[in-house]
Amino acid sequence: MTKLDLTLLPLYRLNRQELSALPGLLAMTPPRKTARGREHDRLVVYLVLTGNATLSTAEYLQLTSQVASRFFETPGALTTAMRTAAEALNRALLDRNLGSTTRGQYAVGWLVLAALRDAQCTMLQSGPTHIYKLDSEAVTHTFDPALSGKGLGLSQAATIYLTQTELHPGDRLVFSGKTPAGWDGALGQVEHDSPEATRRRLFSLSRDDLNAVLIQAREGTGNLTVMRPAPSSIHTPKEAAPISDPPAPPAGAESLPPFLGADPLSRPGNSATEPEEDEEPVFSPSAYAIPPQTDSGGLPTLDQVLPGFPASIPRLRPGTPSLHEMDEPIMDEPKEPRQPSARTRRVARGMVGGMRAWRRMVASLGSSLGKLGPNVLPGSESASSSSFSSNFLLALIAIAIPLMVVTAGFVMYSRFGRSIQYDKNMIEAENARTRAISAGEPTRERTEWQAVMFHLREAEKARKTPELETFRREAQGELDELEGIQRLNFYPVFATGIGAPISRLAANETDLYVLDAEQGRVLHAAQVSRTFEMDAAFRCEQGEYGDYHVGPIVDILILPRLNSLNAAVLGIDASGNLLYCAPGQVGQAIPLPIPDTNWGRVTGFTYDSGNLYVLDAQLRAVWVYTGQDASFVERPYFFFGGQIPEIEDSIDLVVNGDELYLLHADGRLSHCSYSRLDTVPTRCEDPAPLVNTIPAYKDIDLFGQAHFTQIMLTSPPDLTLLLLNADNRNVMRFSPRSLELLTQIYPTPGTTFKPGPAGAMTVNPNRVLFLAVDDQVYFAPDMP
Repeated sequence: MTKLDLTLLPLYRLNRQELSALPGLLAMTPPRKTARGREHDRLVVYLVLTGNATLSTAEYLQLTSQVASRFFETPGALTTAMRTAAEALNRALLDRNLGSTTRGQYAVGWLVLAALRDAQCTMLQSGPTHIYKLDSEAVTHTFDPALSGKGLGLSQAATIYLTQTELHPGDRLVFSGKTPAGWDGALGQVEHDSPEATRRRLFSLSRDDLNAVLIQAREGTGNLTVMRPAPSSIHTPKEAAPISDPPAPPAGAESLPPFLGADPLSRPGNSATEPEEDEEPVFSPSAYAIPPQTDSGGLPTLDQVLPGFPASIPRLRPGTPSLHEMDEPIMDEPKEPRQPSARTRRVARGMVGGMRAWRRMVASLGSSLGKLGPNVLPGSESASSSSFSSNFLLALIAIAIPLMVVTAGFVMYSRFGRSIQYDKNMIEAENARTRAISAGEPTRERTEWQAVMFHLREAEKARKTPELETFRREAQGELDELEGIQRLNFYPVFATGIGAPISRLAANETDLYVLDAEQGRVLHAAQVSRTFEMDAAFRCEQGEYGDYHVGPIVDILILPRLNSLNAAVLGIDASGNLLYCAPGQVGQAIPLPIPDTNWGRVTGFTYDSGNLYVLDAQLRAVWVYTGQDASFVERPYFFFGGQIPEIEDSIDLVVNGDELYLLHADGRLSHCSYSRLDTVPTRCEDPAPLVNTIPAYKDIDLFGQAHFTQIMLTSPPDLTLLLLNADNRNVMRFSPRSLELLTQIYPTPGTTFKPGPAGAMTVNPNRVLFLAVDDQVYFAPDMP
């Protein structure tokens, strides 16, 4: 692959004056210590902050550096690293916004990340940003706020939009927050212009403020170069810039730049070329290059180190989750600074008095030791002994005094500093609680109760008290009621886990069956009293069974207790071979009759009213086997008629009578109604709209933020449709007819799960919910 050099030319104008440095622009090659998979990636960060908060150049640099740091620290897939970096920035901005709600200040981040590996460029957008690609054939404009969202810092979930393109020498990219009128036409006429000529032309099209970057690709060795206009043409405005406008220091170095402070680069009345003593430095080079780092030494790529794709077919996370669609962040009007309370003043006076007492004690101790020295040391009998003892005493004092100072400082901070931090956040939480109670509108109530939880978490860092815990329970209860959340107590099934990820679960009243995703085998745990014990003698796995060979199991289900084969659980492999298993019995393999189109790859299956429904997503088919006593010997019929939906990406299915529900890899749901009349075809709705009537989620795409990986139906009489939200490790309950959200099932606060997303779920006839996370299973009684 061709290696490319990238030259970045800022396009930055503020108050009709062109500035040399663009805040929020950072370009980096891999540092020497980088995560596996990032060794050959080069990163460009373009960040525009909107809102009414004021951030300094150093704070811009801190945010972009945090993004780059998280990117190069994240191993694995490139898109995973880019998503992780964007989510880190979202958390930082959201915490800042929640912490400044009382002052009415907020900042929203519009972000573009470009990761270049050889000539392949992967780009991430969050917020209404513009990306132009200029090549020899055409100008490609990428701008879709419906997919990239409104920006970062508005909600817990970061909405991102990923695109990919291949760059060639001579190609150009333009990143912009706002695009002036006339750019679309002008960019198609600059193919043969130099970067500086293109810059001048784009500047000439409008006199408005401008914030963009022009990137030129050239054949080279992987250098990143950020250009600047000549210093003589730069005129720094006298006024302090708003949040998206202060100039930034040069981006990119071998290691991430440190946080430089919080003062703006230029203050009212001061020129950036004549900084005050405590101002941040102004960088003067007209161009600076970022050379590529030394090769990592032939580290293996991600494809070489990851194991093969498991047979149980887990799902990739959707590439473009949606974000909370919020017209305006709900912020309070700025308030006058609150005067310190009497308690705060007493604490401050106590700290000052304590420091004065400490100084007097140190002075007294020094005087006493000075008098003690001549009394304890020998007289003139030995001058050398006296000198040695005196030096020893001075050394002892030199060691003891700093230790005592540090100890005293720690005690003072523990008593007073933590107390002040605790009190401040508890007051902020109480104020947010008051606003929530008086809000009168569910979305505003939800925002204020979230602010309460934020300040309680900050207060807990200083001190844990019964008062705080009571306050937290109240706030969590109010939030749960607003969001339609029901909490359950989960308990681990196994002492240490099974040692492999779990992709499917099945359970009856007394037994739990677990599908090992790595080996494609079924494990059995029997309920003993109120716990479960692993059945070491149970065998239900790939291998030879009489004349038949069974491959790795891809799905499992519970069979009716009365069946001709006395089996408890049924498994299926990717080639349509069934494996009937039960505790204390040898498994029996029976292949399904081959359908008319043969098998592509079996993805999953389900059982309803004596019929077996088999999903072959690869060949866009659902085959129906009619059976008796769980035996399926007749040839199947095709579920769909003339209308065959796009189901190649289907990962799971459930059936209720003539109603079929298919879950797709991107999280959408399809609903098909089987017709038994020749004159009426089987009809499908794709996607089937999920309905959220909970008022607190107004203008929030709750389902777009979810990561659905499994679907199931609970047993009658309370028939509900369940969707597993893997990343949040929760279950959403829907009405099968209307697909309206009923409740969300979450663990109680304080529940300890293994790290990672949920892999599988099931519910037994006794309404016990089982949830698999990594290699462990957790169960919760009394599911609604």
